[in-house]
Amino acid sequence: MSFDFTHRFLMPVTFGFVALTFVALGLYALTRRRPFMIDARWMLVLLAIAWAPQLIMQLSWILGENRHRGDGMDIMSWLSLLATFVFFGYMALQIRGYMVFGTTQESFREALLAALSTLGLGHEETLSSIRLPSVPAELQIAVYGWVGTGQVRLRHGGRSGLLAEIAVAMNAYFNTAKVKTNMVTAVAYLVLGVLLCAMSVTMMVVFKG
Repeated sequence: MSFDFTHRFLMPVTFGFVALTFVALGLYALTRRRPFMIDARWMLVLLAIAWAPQLIMQLSWILGENRHRGDGMDIMSWLSLLATFVFFGYMALQIRGYMVFGTTQESFREALLAALSTLGLGHEETLSSIRLPSVPAELQIAVYGWVGTGQVRLRHGGRSGLLAEIAVAMNAYFNTAKVKTNMVTAVAYLVLGVLLCAMSVTMMVVFKG
């Protein structure tokens, strides 16, 4: 794949897609004014799409006619490619489970406990996790109330689909109960999306010329 194709088409389209996704996510949160949960794997997919042009350029250099120049660029390209895969591997380990947007620590805890009660799951709370003795399994919890996000992951056991059931029950609570919200991340996504849209348009104009 040529350098021109990557810069003239792939990069602007990729940035535009990511930008529109950020704008949609921010507007959705700000419009509904309630917390909501999504599968974290979608965020990993979005990250992969954003990095796709860079990865393609690295592969093009490695597989292209310049790979035997002998000036060290081939080694740098391989190292850069390896670093990219290590980065994605690390992010795949980090971005797991379900993410919640627009929440506070109080709202997140209330929704999670309500979901466990609805599903009839007894629990034991610790500092950063909740044990489910009847499953058995453990929920790993991370809440960043100052920016309005949180994450819940299932580890150490649990049947297939259990975490999805918990996420559905938490969303049901968010949709019906009176909960506090924090839209800092929603605003940040909206602003970042607008900036990326402007960058995408600028790239199309510049590279077209």
